[in-house]
Amino acid sequence: MTQPEAPRAQLPSRSGRTMEEYIPQLARSRPQLVRLAECLSLAAGVERPLLRRARLRFLPRSSAGLEAELWFSPLVESASDHSLVLDPAAAAVLRRRLALRPRRFVQDVRDLMVQAHLGAQPVARWFEDLLWADLFPATSTPEYVEEQLRRVLRAVTATGAAGDEIGRWALHYVPRLPSGVRRYDDAWRIQVASSERLGLAPPQDHFPRPPGMTAAARALVQRDIPVGVVARSDGVVLSCPPLDGVRTVSAPGVRTARIEVASVLAPQSTPVRLELGERQSVRLPFTVVQRLSVDGEPVQGLAHAGVAYEVAIAAGAVVEHARYAVLLSDSSIVLHADDGTEFGRIPAAVNGTPRRSLTLSADGAAVAWIEGERVIECELLMGRQGLHERRSGEAAVLGVRFLAHRAGGLAQLSLWNDNQVLLTTPTGQRIWVSAESAIVRAWWLSDGGGHVALIDRAGELSMYGVEARRVFMARQVTAVAGSPDGSRLVWACADGRVEGWSADSGGTPMHYGTAPWQVTSLGMSAKGRRVAAVGGDYRLLFWNLGRGTAVGSERRLAFCADRVFALPDGEWAVSGTGGPVELTTDDGRQYVVTPDTEALSGPVDVPAWIRGEVIAEVRAGRAPVTFVDLAESMASIRAAGVTCLTVGPITPTVRGDVEGIPDEEIPDSLGDFGGFASLLMSAHHHGVRIVVDMDLRAVYAVGRILNSMRQWLDHDIDGLRLVGDRRLDADVLRDVRHLLDGYDDRVLIGTHTTGLPATADSDFGATGAFLACDVVVRALQGELITGMTEGALVRNALVNARLPLGTARPGAQWGHLLPDYLSASGRTTLALRVLLGLPGCPIVPLSLLQNQDPEVSRMLELRRDHLALSRGDCRELPLPRPNLHGVIRRHGDEIVLCVANAGTDREVIRVTPDDLNAPGDARLLDLFDGTVFRCTDSAPATVAVEGGAVRWYRLLPIPRTFGPGE
Repeated sequence: MTQPEAPRAQLPSRSGRTMEEYIPQLARSRPQLVRLAECLSLAAGVERPLLRRARLRFLPRSSAGLEAELWFSPLVESASDHSLVLDPAAAAVLRRRLALRPRRFVQDVRDLMVQAHLGAQPVARWFEDLLWADLFPATSTPEYVEEQLRRVLRAVTATGAAGDEIGRWALHYVPRLPSGVRRYDDAWRIQVASSERLGLAPPQDHFPRPPGMTAAARALVQRDIPVGVVARSDGVVLSCPPLDGVRTVSAPGVRTARIEVASVLAPQSTPVRLELGERQSVRLPFTVVQRLSVDGEPVQGLAHAGVAYEVAIAAGAVVEHARYAVLLSDSSIVLHADDGTEFGRIPAAVNGTPRRSLTLSADGAAVAWIEGERVIECELLMGRQGLHERRSGEAAVLGVRFLAHRAGGLAQLSLWNDNQVLLTTPTGQRIWVSAESAIVRAWWLSDGGGHVALIDRAGELSMYGVEARRVFMARQVTAVAGSPDGSRLVWACADGRVEGWSADSGGTPMHYGTAPWQVTSLGMSAKGRRVAAVGGDYRLLFWNLGRGTAVGSERRLAFCADRVFALPDGEWAVSGTGGPVELTTDDGRQYVVTPDTEALSGPVDVPAWIRGEVIAEVRAGRAPVTFVDLAESMASIRAAGVTCLTVGPITPTVRGDVEGIPDEEIPDSLGDFGGFASLLMSAHHHGVRIVVDMDLRAVYAVGRILNSMRQWLDHDIDGLRLVGDRRLDADVLRDVRHLLDGYDDRVLIGTHTTGLPATADSDFGATGAFLACDVVVRALQGELITGMTEGALVRNALVNARLPLGTARPGAQWGHLLPDYLSASGRTTLALRVLLGLPGCPIVPLSLLQNQDPEVSRMLELRRDHLALSRGDCRELPLPRPNLHGVIRRHGDEIVLCVANAGTDREVIRVTPDDLNAPGDARLLDLFDGTVFRCTDSAPATVAVEGGAVRWYRLLPIPRTFGPGE
């Protein structure tokens, strides 16, 4: 039999009647044609030989022309050169007519079909068996039908290419089964599983099913598809298969991974559903608007998938109208109320004319924009939208702004005679701008419309009033804002300088401060006493304008901000792109991906890759291994989650004038330098960094130490670790640091071996020399070891051991050596998992990471994916029992709870948002299995930790629940 064609919907006859009406009428005029069709209605497909045999067997007095008449009749859905397929609706009517004939005759028809199709596809014979079973329901038990359906379901859900082929046939035949058979749940499961295998949407189901059946049917054939996810400054990028070096999440699917993506900053927003096929990458930008308190703390957020061309915000008191207006890339306008919920949408123009210069009235009751050469104003009253066009005269409109008071109406900036700019307000004010400013890059308007500030094409700033023009001695101005009454003006220059003018200061410009980037937007509070600035990264700058020098401060945002607006009562609104996103797969697993907000503002004296890195060490004295061995096993090392490896130790050469790396520097157990070159090449190919351990005990000449280090660095190693008992003077350590500064992103790790944390500083000379190392390592001994061996994690053990829970020092990282002597009762595993939840850089043997269960590899990936686990601050969470230890890691808005149970029994704890110092109700996401717990002050989350286990939970906001019709 040939490959099946896709089924088509039931077609009416040429007269517009259905098959139920058409076939009886046809039987009266052409009885032989209908009878022949009845004899073929039990066939999955009708080949030419079968058609001839059926005619000769059951209508022996008919002519061969009857075959041709059937071939081209409306009873046939499709026909090729060799076979035909009856229309499904016609076949159903024909089978009912056949069942009314004598049972012996019908049995002869059945026997002919079985004999003719002995060599047909098994699924075709299965289809004909079910047609026969449905023909006489009284003689076929439901158990028989269910068994027949289960046979095909098992074949469709089997692994291998054969399941795909059977799925194609199943999608062809199952929709043609009688309704009495399609009513069975397994019939629907077959269609869903087949569609999932082939990457298709399942057909429409006309029967009620239990909740969750479709998802469960998909799961029968799904596997975990790895999807790469990376948060960018403008949104998120998903790739299948994952790109190198990005976070990998798992989504169920066969050929297509389905993932819902939502902004964490706007829990009430509707998630976007993405489908990623093989070898496909999707970029999903997010536009974010966040409302901030007077102090810059987030109060409310909204987000839209896609890029917004413009954002407008009502600057006054809003009661029942719109607070925010967002012009999306498709030219539609989305309106949001004061609480962030969507207020309404204004669709794009029918003719596709682009829109610009979006403005919202102060009370949110009207929105306006420029559409082509027209000014459009839209009234927003009682949920209704009334559009009307404003005439712009003969001039080209450059921009529109609402005045502060609604009665003031709409001000209009227009270009006249190609060289003059006119500001017109509804109050009759007309302000002419000089010809030099005919190209307007940006403009600001006072509340009453009496003052306007323009930035022209050269970046020159001018402020115009009804009476006069004032030109400020500022060039290359990038942003401007002012107080509502026009008595103050503030602007930013291309070099980041922020300056201002006040009518009270005699007209002399004042310098407020300098931003670290080019300012893209400025905002000034209602009283003109505070200025806010953004510049396209994750920082919001403030300046308090007192009588003396302006006092600056900074707030970290969770997204890239490029616009800032002043709101009533001293609040602010900031818009931009990106931010953390929440991913939800079809099986309910959830992931949160957070962009690195420190990329543009982190300390420059620490390589970014070492912050929070987990370092695996290969110690020659304990686990002899050659460079070649490591190179050949690098793929499995990376698969275990390792991205940084230390090898050695090596001893610097005793000669100071050699070129290259002498053989005597390489321990015998680690092989020759040729093997080391292979190791470096293999490690960097798999994304693993190599740090060389250097033992300085046998060499005291500073020149020889520095020369040897330089030779190793020239061979592209990623850093050096100082091992052994040798202490370096502060001056020598600074020289080593200066040497590494000449190489990009190289790290220096200093390790003390006394086992006494209190003497760590003295191991590196003076306190100032202590800061010369990127990573300073202390062994975790004392109470932590005692607590673990006794099954009790003593509260404040880390504090008592004088190990800070935050960063080590400005410009440095703490490194944690895994404690020795913890092999009994699996305490080494527990200690490893506790270290992975602490700040700094855990340093553990490679063999321990490679031989661990998959959960440790999962922890390594989670630590890299969640900045709170690798770069966040840390505080202890008091827990009721001494065997429990909890820490709260926080980075920006990201909060992760790490709980360890050193006992042998399962422990249950209750956690509220207040315990985690989080505002409002939230959810707890188990980072290991994706389980979500509701977490509120009135209903604490109840989480369980097995004996000897560690669990990590991320705090998430509660998403809005949409009601019917929303």
